[in-house]
Amino acid sequence: MSSLRPRARTTSPDGRDWEIYAYRERTRPESGRLRGLRRLFSQRARDWTVEAVSWAPYPIRHRWTVSAQLRGQVLASVEGQLARGEHPRPRNAKQETV
Repeated sequence: MSSLRPRARTTSPDGRDWEIYAYRERTRPESGRLRGLRRLFSQRARDWTVEAVSWAPYPIRHRWTVSAQLRGQVLASVEGQLARGEHPRPRNAKQETV
């Protein structure tokens, strides 16, 4: 994740600094004739991952999968909830286990 820049940064009331990333996962190169069609219709290629990370005093990560249309809404929701000291639970995203 070092090549990515955070889309947002915030500090929670307990003083923990958070970085919020949004990125699309790259599809693995596949061999065969249907490679282009698989990539075109792959649900994974259309979804975005939103990840909130805090490094100190110990690392904490939260990760969600979201559609491209709702990415901005989820980013704003996660940033606001972290700034208020809440456990982030964006409404229109599917939580992934980290």
